[in-house]
Amino acid sequence: MRRLAIALVLLFSPILFAQQSPPQADEANAQPEQPMASFFAETTVTATGSERNVFDIATPVTVIREKKIRQKAAENPADLLREQPGVDINGVGPNQIRPIIRGQRGLRVLFLEDGLRLNNPRRQTDFGEIGGLVDLHTVASIEVVRGPASVLYGSDAIGGVMNAVSRDPQFRGGSNVAGYIEGRHSSAGDLSGLSAEIDARAGLFTFQVGGTRRQSENYSAPSGRVGAIDLGDNVHVLDTGLDDTSAWGSITFVPSAGQTLRLRLSRYRAGETGFGYVPGEDYGTVESTKVRILYPKQSFDRAALSYSGALQRPWADSTNVQLYYQSNARQLANDIDIDIGPVAPGFPHSSVAAKTLNFSDVDTLGFRADAVKVLGNGRHIVTYGIEASRDDSYNTDFSTTTTTIRTPHGNAVSVGTDGIANAPNASNTAYGAFAQDEISIGHKLSVTSGVRFNSVDTTAKETPGWNVSGLEFSDRTFVGALSAKYQINPNINMLASWGRGFRAPNIIERLFNGPTPEGSGFQILNPALDSETSDNFDLGMKYSRANAFMEAVAFRNEIHGGIIQSYLSPTEIAQLDPDTRAAITASHAQFVVQQRNTARLRYDGVELALGWRTSRGIVLGGNYTWIDGVRIDAANPPTGDSYSNKAFAYARYEPEHGRFWVEYHVRRNGKVGANLDPDAPVPAIGRTLPSFTVHGAGAGARLFQIHGMANEVTVWVENLTNTLYAEFSNATFFRPEPGRTARVSYRVTF
Repeated sequence: MRRLAIALVLLFSPILFAQQSPPQADEANAQPEQPMASFFAETTVTATGSERNVFDIATPVTVIREKKIRQKAAENPADLLREQPGVDINGVGPNQIRPIIRGQRGLRVLFLEDGLRLNNPRRQTDFGEIGGLVDLHTVASIEVVRGPASVLYGSDAIGGVMNAVSRDPQFRGGSNVAGYIEGRHSSAGDLSGLSAEIDARAGLFTFQVGGTRRQSENYSAPSGRVGAIDLGDNVHVLDTGLDDTSAWGSITFVPSAGQTLRLRLSRYRAGETGFGYVPGEDYGTVESTKVRILYPKQSFDRAALSYSGALQRPWADSTNVQLYYQSNARQLANDIDIDIGPVAPGFPHSSVAAKTLNFSDVDTLGFRADAVKVLGNGRHIVTYGIEASRDDSYNTDFSTTTTTIRTPHGNAVSVGTDGIANAPNASNTAYGAFAQDEISIGHKLSVTSGVRFNSVDTTAKETPGWNVSGLEFSDRTFVGALSAKYQINPNINMLASWGRGFRAPNIIERLFNGPTPEGSGFQILNPALDSETSDNFDLGMKYSRANAFMEAVAFRNEIHGGIIQSYLSPTEIAQLDPDTRAAITASHAQFVVQQRNTARLRYDGVELALGWRTSRGIVLGGNYTWIDGVRIDAANPPTGDSYSNKAFAYARYEPEHGRFWVEYHVRRNGKVGANLDPDAPVPAIGRTLPSFTVHGAGAGARLFQIHGMANEVTVWVENLTNTLYAEFSNATFFRPEPGRTARVSYRVTF
């Protein structure tokens, strides 16, 4: 708390130096002053449910616009978060990167597309949904709400929300046809990609159709030393290659001004991708358990029908109604080799090799409707709505276990197979109702309050090898939020907020029963799980003027009844039923776990961001994040690793109306202790995840225009110093980042 208090003092010190006009006698009756439009101004729809200027709301939110997305030439929405305050990434490769917000990862972060959830109720808790489902060529903005957003969006929004907002067709002049074609290449894994789109309009209709194809090999990490790991040569990070395609299309009908009806379709297919793996022998480590996690096939299809309109009715001024269907199918293969040690003194080490293949298919039908009504001469902006969804999960598992008992006189090999699914088929039905009121009190103070009721029902369905009787669960949750913004002067807003988030247990947490995907463990089901909840408090300020901005926020997020993987004691294992104990023995698991509501986690943090632009087109900026996560009810650590502090700075030259830009940036992640259970083995990298600094530079230009076709080129070189490093969430299961990487994209727009 001492460190947090010091941070708060520093946080608000800029107010002491802010230029303010002397107070006037009739200040209470004056109209609120508005700052000049800022070069850094952004709007968000995710944070409040309707479009707002980021400066005018109490919610901490990051907005990454289409122009920056295109210039960065990133391959995954979450990949854009490395340079932003309060966020981090988990996973490696173009397909598998996932967001971390304020230390929360996996299913404690809600991933949306156009406000509709992409989170999958059958994913492992720590992993969440992959960012690769959304093609960045289709995105107008990435909006990241830092902090709980469960009032508007329901379950999983404990750490925050990442929303990919789809891009509308953009026509130039009086043309009725537009589009682009773009080619990309990256030296990391020799990635090549081709994307194209064509848009057309006729009368009241607009059409859009496009697609992307990408291919890459496994990328290489450079030689060097990181922590206790010393790589003498470059190494391939296995299973980071990619062969995928995405396609999208939409039909938009605008019957009258302010009324829009749209059907949007998307499709994603990926061949073999993986979790990322570097064999221990490449860095001088003997692995007691070798784990390779692969995804042989992934497919995702979505259809979304939406209506938005200005109604001017007594019950709503505007409304938005969305109906969607999606099918998410995936194969998951685990190749696990466990060293079980010698069976007798002086004997060679014996081993158990397990190969498993899981197929899961989750079909989702969902609905969301919300409306906005302005009341009391603009003093109240009321947002309310309902949403419902049903997930139907179908899956199969097949495993082959080869046990090799080695003796001085020979080896004994036995092979066993198992076709019983580790989790039964199940349905997950959720519905919620919410209401929010943005209240203006006087001319300087605004308060936003909201409440939501949510219900989730999980029901196991008939599955071969399972007795599903009694496996029916219900979870009911009320959450709320309260925030306030006070205008100190036209350029400074103070903010304070409290929000309660929640996350309902998913199918895997309740019902998984078998060897864990990471190997060496065995998980037993827990039908008694309840929703975990969090209380988040923010205190901060926002500063904005025509050529500069600053945002500073301190937060505390406490998670109650946190669902974590608890290790069973020998006494607890002895009390399990005989069949379960026999399955544990046959798996040669080194430990037994169960998902339980046992954790109380606390995350304190500070987020600072600033930017300044000169009249000559030079932009300087950066951000700093400090975060500290602890488990306050036990010695065990919270889930996952993230940095303790991160600093990012950039310098950019982009003349107004200029045809080119150049940028240099640098990022440093400070060292932090690895989150290890008290008796867990020390990872190869060591007990401390070491700090690292990486540099990057890029440039882009509009080259020429011929017959209405504009040509643009973008070039980036990342990891300029060819540093060996791993993002902290990927460090203990060692998956380093690529070495020096050159990326080039060429785009023709018509």
